[in-house]
Amino acid sequence: MQKDPILEFDNVAVEYQLDEGVVRAVNGVSYKVFPDETLAIVGESGCGKSQSSYAAMGLIQPPGRITRGHIWFREADGKPRIDLAGLDRNSKEIRSIRGGKLAMIFQEPMTALSPVHRIGRQLDEVLKLHTDMGKPQRIDRGCEMLRRVGIPDARKRYDQFSFEFSGGMRQRIMIAIALACNPRVLIADEPTTGLDVTIQSQILELMKTLQAEHHMAVVLITHDLAVVAETADRVAVMYLGRIVEMADVKTLFAAPKHPYTIALMKSVIGSPLAADGRLQTIRGSVPGPLERVPGCDFHPRCDACIPGLCDKQEPVFKDIDGKTQVSCHLFC
Repeated sequence: MQKDPILEFDNVAVEYQLDEGVVRAVNGVSYKVFPDETLAIVGESGCGKSQSSYAAMGLIQPPGRITRGHIWFREADGKPRIDLAGLDRNSKEIRSIRGGKLAMIFQEPMTALSPVHRIGRQLDEVLKLHTDMGKPQRIDRGCEMLRRVGIPDARKRYDQFSFEFSGGMRQRIMIAIALACNPRVLIADEPTTGLDVTIQSQILELMKTLQAEHHMAVVLITHDLAVVAETADRVAVMYLGRIVEMADVKTLFAAPKHPYTIALMKSVIGSPLAADGRLQTIRGSVPGPLERVPGCDFHPRCDACIPGLCDKQEPVFKDIDGKTQVSCHLFC
């Protein structure tokens, strides 16, 4: 692992100003990703995993906006950092980075691909914008990427429309587009959703191979803790727009600290933390987007809640043993 991170979040917050109130989608997220490293971000739906990634890509749509913090990106070793949070989402500078040096696999293939343009044109667009390849080379590269993600008869498929593919194949096409330019950072938002187990394994192996070849950093957003255990180097656990625990993957799975992380582990099939081998649920539900929770965000659902403290005072995110950072009053 190199000393300088490729991508660094520094106290980033994303808010949506609605008529009903303010939605704090991301609330003070900080993390670093280094070359050759995979950082997994896990948590329940609505916790801000995808929104933090959209902030890096310059894809936060009005009325949403980044209200504080910095997102530092290093285009190449030895070059000065660029603050992505300070760039206009339609600026020439962010467009030169997005899709080329900083790429993203989107969660929903049904809407991420254009239904009125051929697959080949969508592959060609990213190569035309971010490489100096000629048309024949771009076609060869596009077909090569389709083959690498497991699409047969790639040259024929290159000229077809997205509606001629199944959902799983659209997911693979989206992965091919994201990886086509060998990005320095790949943000993979549920990259194996809708894929069968065999193809899922092939896609994850392809990402590992390209990561090793190009020293790529990967931010993996997923609900699948089994995938996290197999592919990640470090894990960040998010809840209500905040990171509540961060550790290397072995430490997190062997000794989770935050009550929310423990509850997530207990809900996984085969988890040693699950009593009697049965799946357990996290009691209660995630607060609504406009609801404000005093003190610790997780305290209404936490079995270890300390009355008078957890419901009054917000915990500090701190390093507790040199291996784990956690935001919980149990470790203050």
